[in-house]
Amino acid sequence: MDTAIILLLIGMFVLLSTGVLVLGISVYNNTTESASVNYTHRTALSYIANQLRRGDTGGGVEIRDLGDVKALAFKTGIDDVGYVTCLYCYDGQLRELFTEDGIEQELASGVIIMPLSGLDFEIQDENIRVTVTDDAGLERSLILSPRSGISGGGSNGK
Repeated sequence: MDTAIILLLIGMFVLLSTGVLVLGISVYNNTTESASVNYTHRTALSYIANQLRRGDTGGGVEIRDLGDVKALAFKTGIDDVGYVTCLYCYDGQLRELFTEDGIEQELASGVIIMPLSGLDFEIQDENIRVTVTDDAGLERSLILSPRSGISGGGSNGK
């Protein structure tokens, strides 16, 4: 009888330990998946916000249409030559393209920053609403306010 009780207690211990282990694995998987989704959104939005802060000079911020892709463009001048940096999403990637202003480039020429399913820019009053979409279709937005204003051209999203 004593042996049966001990075996029963050991069996219950094994079952409960297995249950706790399975629960822990489930919590870990959910946490890592959530962290991955947040990483994509936060990193993309943070990168775009920092690029806007860096390129926010003299009304040099605008939204451009590069074919059927919207891009956030920052104009700058170096040695009396105008250059533009464009941030856009093409072929499932957030890309950055730096080129002389007025020179047409292939969208595939941009430097790949990170995977991203979608990117949209919309002018709202004097602000720019940036919306990123990940592979799962989840969207996150950020509203940016360029200090130098938004220059003309491009689409305004209204």
